This record gives sequence, structure tokens and C-alpha cells, in this order.
Amino acid sequence: MARLEDSLEEVGLLTEDEAGRAWETVHELRPHWTRRHEQVPFFTLGAASYLDATNARFAAYQDRALESNIILRQRFGWLLDRLAAAVSELVGKPAVYSDRLALPGFHVFLADPAFAADTASIHYDLQYQGIDWKEIGPVDTSDQRSLTLPIRLPAAGAGLRMWDIDAREMAVVSPEEQRARKAANRLPRYVPYRVGRLVVHSGHHLHQIAGMRDQRPDDERVTLQAHAVAGPDHWVIYW
Repeated sequence: MARLEDSLEEVGLLTEDEAGRAWETVHELRPHWTRRHEQVPFFTLGAASYLDATNARFAAYQDRALESNIILRQRFGWLLDRLAAAVSELVGKPAVYSDRLALPGFHVFLADPAFAADTASIHYDLQYQGIDWKEIGPVDTSDQRSLTLPIRLPAAGAGLRMWDIDAREMAVVSPEEQRARKAANRLPRYVPYRVGRLVVHSGHHLHQIAGMRDQRPDDERVTLQAHAVAGPDHWVIYW
């Protein structure tokens, strides 16, 4: 399996002006945001498989995706086309969207003291487990990419905390070896985000959204989110 250093890539995708254009459009579509937490201002624009397709809710996820995909394609078609081209170049095969899955959408975190600490879930990206892949075609979920494109960041910055602990390796070693690997990799690497630069990783390495330090009242953390998974002759991009 690839080590963390080998699985991370960063690609320039948008100019600052283009990122600002995307951010303005996200706000124009605020009536379509979905609040994802009762107490803190965390929203999504679009359907997200890790939230909407869990617990055997794939059909409900598809219903939500059918509605949001129309809006996302109309308002962000230029950005979706550019993302697909970038993924295709990275993986060396065509990268396509499926009309049965959600298009890439947006995370929106508005300033709130709750986001200052590193309290987000520490996880692997297992969203593919909620997808009925028989509808889509054969895929290899061990070969995936997780994609984050920042379009607006807090003044003090934002990023990702990542550990060199791969879920695929942990699944095939003994409990003793699992404990040893966790002990040897207690400290995460911090991956800073930069507006307009696409961050790509396997999704199989343990990771966490980093806290938003030294927030200002008007700070926002807005990112385009997606995953891509390998098929026999092409990759499928979805959220």
C-alpha cells in the first residue's frame, strides 16, 4: 500500500478570481443549503453519500441527488468539467459522472467557536459502502481518491490532519500489529489548504478536518468535495 507521503497530491485548479466566482454562486444558492448539525453552522450544498446514503438509505440519497444535481450542473458545470479533466489526468483514464450518483458538492462551515478545536471525527473515507454499485457498474473500492477543492478559507487558514495509518493494511494485520502501527503514528501530518488548489488523497489513510484557529466573525471554510473510484476502463466521480 502507498505510504501517506506517496498518496497525497495537490493540483492547481482555479485562479483566485474563479474561486471567488464559485464562492459567490454557493452563497446565491443558500436557500438550497442543507443544515447538517443542529447546534453549529455546518451545511452542505448537494447530496453527500457519507451523510445521505448510510444505513441502507441509498434510494433516499439518489432522490436527493437527482434534485441537487440539476442545480449543481446548471450553476457549476464549468467547475465540474474542469474537475473531471484534472482527475482524468491524475489517474490516467477517463473520469466521468454518473446520473445515478450525486455530483460533487460543497461543505460550508461558518465561523463558530465549536470549530476552533480539532474535534471533527477521525475517520477513513468509507462512503462507498453506502452505494449500490450494481446500478453503476463494477468498481474497485480499494482504489479511490478523495478530493477537496478550497474556494474560501478562514483568514488564519484551514487544512487536514492525516495519519500514516492505512485502513487496507490495518484490515489484514493482527490486533497486535494494529496497536503497534497506531503507537508508531500517533502524531498526524498537517496538510494546509490553499484556495483554488485541489488536494487529493486515497481516503484510506486516517484523517480529520483540522480546527479553524483564530477565527474572525466573517470567516468561512467552503470546499468542493468529491470522491473518485476506479472502474475497468474509467473512473467514476461522485459525492
